[in-house]
Amino acid sequence: MKTLFDRRSIRSFTEEKISKEDLEKLLRAAMAAPSAKNGQPWEFIVVQDEEKIQKMSRLTPYARPLMHAPLGIVVCGNLEVNSYIEYCMIDCAAATENLLLEAHHLGLGGVWIGMYPWPGDFEKFNELFTLPEHVKPLWMIAIGHPKNEGTYIEKYKDEKIHYEDWN
Repeated sequence: MKTLFDRRSIRSFTEEKISKEDLEKLLRAAMAAPSAKNGQPWEFIVVQDEEKIQKMSRLTPYARPLMHAPLGIVVCGNLEVNSYIEYCMIDCAAATENLLLEAHHLGLGGVWIGMYPWPGDFEKFNELFTLPEHVKPLWMIAIGHPKNEGTYIEKYKDEKIHYEDWN
């Protein structure tokens, strides 16, 4: 549970590359996530090419953390697996959280970069990644070795808990 409570969004990275072994661990953790009817609608575009990562960082105003990340991952939902984008999003969110927890466990840092519903230019994104029609990009993840560990913030709030009914 320590990994779960200690994980923070990390937006600043060193230049150190992610090892092939760590990359596989990240993706295995993501794919270990639960999904509706075990459909596993996720698809991952792994980007390590610096030039392509720079292009990714300009696709949406929220993607600045990618500018100095050695690894970018695009999480996509496959509508041939589950035709409801909302269900794909739920399943892919579980996979993304698993990946971020594994990153922290490995001493890496990461940040979830929201995209869907698409706030940027989808045509530029599609051009960069040549996605088939049935695969929809949901969000990106920047991963790297953290420059700093982040600050602990207590998120538990009694007032968010309701027993038996709202009152």
